[in-house]
Amino acid sequence: MRIAPLPVRTRVYHGESLDSYIRRHAERNYCMPSDVDRALRERGVVKSKNRRDPARLQAWLDLADMPVERFTAPEYVLDQEVTERGLCLRCTRGEPARGRLTGIGLVCVRHRRWLGSPQTELHGYFPALAAERHFRRHLAARDVLHDSLAMLIGQECASPAIIGASEIDRRRNEFGIEAIDVLTYPEQVKIARLLCLPGFLCAATDPDADSTLCSSLVAREVEKIIPARDDADPWRATNRVWTAIAHVTARRRDARIYGVPMRDTYYNILRFVEEVGEVQP
Repeated sequence: MRIAPLPVRTRVYHGESLDSYIRRHAERNYCMPSDVDRALRERGVVKSKNRRDPARLQAWLDLADMPVERFTAPEYVLDQEVTERGLCLRCTRGEPARGRLTGIGLVCVRHRRWLGSPQTELHGYFPALAAERHFRRHLAARDVLHDSLAMLIGQECASPAIIGASEIDRRRNEFGIEAIDVLTYPEQVKIARLLCLPGFLCAATDPDADSTLCSSLVAREVEKIIPARDDADPWRATNRVWTAIAHVTARRRDARIYGVPMRDTYYNILRFVEEVGEVQP
């Protein structure tokens, strides 16, 4: 049965989830989603209270006069769950909305706005904008999500204690931004890019290579991103990256010993080694 749409139409935002849209569409029509759900059950349109019931979802699509194709953002990418998060408040004209965005990091480039919590205006902090462009071009294009383990490791390595308090204070004073995650975003993306760089991974995780040489390679590349300063501790970042490298090296070694395909379900970066022609057993 086709249901007549609610009188006030509601625009759907890019990447917005159906749950978020349902809440906003109900509010614009001066009602609560629970009231509409109850009315749908009383009329026999929906028989279950399950929010994922296909009949309920279709009923809401009819009420919005919206095709299902408008809500096709993936829930998983390469077995990684796509986290639902708040959309840019400038994109939504100040209206809170949530969705799943797979090609975007933590910055809305269009409005120069930080998408973390809370959302922050970036003003003239161009390093964060450049980092976001690098994320989209080099990481998102390879199905690396904004909250993937590579990005979380990058966030750990980009802490003020590792970068150095004096450098963080310099950025805070120069750009007028207090949020630490915003100020350290450039290093976060660079560390994540390093962990997903096929050439680097192939060399650093080679089971046949000398571990001392691999360790030196990791330290050298990390210190290019986080230079040694008076109050900086780049060695802590090196240790964190080395932990990931050692794990991936062990997975490559296991694949050779046991004659099985390479698998890395934890860090999900071993797949990049295959881009440079790793020979499978």
